[in-house]
Amino acid sequence: MLEQRINVSYCVGVCVKYTFKSRDVMDNLAADNIKEAEVQKQRGFWLSAFLILMLIANALTAYIYMTNPELVMGLYPRATATVLYLLAVIACINVILAIGIWAWRKWGVVGFYISIVIVFAINLYLGIGFLASMPGLVGGVIIFFTTKKRWQHFS
Repeated sequence: MLEQRINVSYCVGVCVKYTFKSRDVMDNLAADNIKEAEVQKQRGFWLSAFLILMLIANALTAYIYMTNPELVMGLYPRATATVLYLLAVIACINVILAIGIWAWRKWGVVGFYISIVIVFAINLYLGIGFLASMPGLVGGVIIFFTTKKRWQHFS
């Protein structure tokens, strides 16, 4: 009976000892991972600059399309008020997507790609032409190259 108590108390002692050791090890690993993630989770100059530009340009685009659609309709005869309001809504959505990318959300990046495709199709509908619509795809290329090495940070 005494021998069983010694074995049980020894086992409990060993379990408690290794539980606390493993907890300390896990805490240290978690702290190291957090520090490493904070160090590596940097947007970089080009991504930051592009997102700020995206915020400003899309906000101004939405404002101009909503307040002065006649200006754009004069430039593009096929542009109707409905199409311009749709483009204004897409510009507002792009502001939200830029904030999502800034906050490291994958939906921001994917949504921006979808937005680019939709606006490209609208530009073709308006008669802007394929080559003249190509500069609109540059934003997608910039987002791709500035996020591909940081993709693991996006959730």
